[in-house]
Amino acid sequence: MHRTPTFAKPMSVVKTVDIIIPCFNPRNGWEQVLSEGILRVKRGLPAGALGSVILVNDGSLSGVSDEIVAKLTRETPEFKVLEYPKNMGKGYAVRMGIQSSEAELQIYTDVDIPYVEESMIRFYEVLAQNDCDVVVASRGDSYYDSLSGFRRILSKSLRWLNGLLFGLKIKDTQGGLKGMNAAGREVFLRTQVNRYLFDLEFIQKASKAGLRLLAIDVRLKPDIILPSPSATVLLKELHNFIRLLIWR
Repeated sequence: MHRTPTFAKPMSVVKTVDIIIPCFNPRNGWEQVLSEGILRVKRGLPAGALGSVILVNDGSLSGVSDEIVAKLTRETPEFKVLEYPKNMGKGYAVRMGIQSSEAELQIYTDVDIPYVEESMIRFYEVLAQNDCDVVVASRGDSYYDSLSGFRRILSKSLRWLNGLLFGLKIKDTQGGLKGMNAAGREVFLRTQVNRYLFDLEFIQKASKAGLRLLAIDVRLKPDIILPSPSATVLLKELHNFIRLLIWR
């Protein structure tokens, strides 16, 4: 009797992800927060998915000692550190981390893991399923309620300007948590802004390149402190904003 051959359904291959953590003069106890947060993320990912946790020490003058680095390495085998002596800015630090990544996917966030860990797990899922090229944190009312009045005005004003001047569909560019696949990585590595508005530049370039962008609502942890930026930082970012307008 002739039998039609049957084939087992191929097993889905787990995609690897590296988590990039820029770091500059972190607060006391940051290493414990980071270690516990990464452990929760790892538990929520498929086995073998987490490649490296790349801490980029952006010229810190305090807070990042050899003892702390050794402790993190013992607690998190995936932990790696990149460092250089001069502070270059968050955009530069994230770019160095992304460039050094060998995983298929990359996610970057802040050293205090400000959003609940389920957010990073969800970012991984949509990227691994090829639902988008770039995934972006979308902050809701609970986030803005936690800000000072001045920072709330700044943040909402930037969102408005992102739509008005850059024509972005995703206007919340500064959430501090983003993920990407190979197509997103290639665009990210073309960014030039070294400080905070590198996020805006990335979303602008990704949109212009026709990449698939997806915004996902995220929830801020209740104990996160969000200080207002200094006048010096604001002046530097105003300069970067004008540069981005000229480059667009």
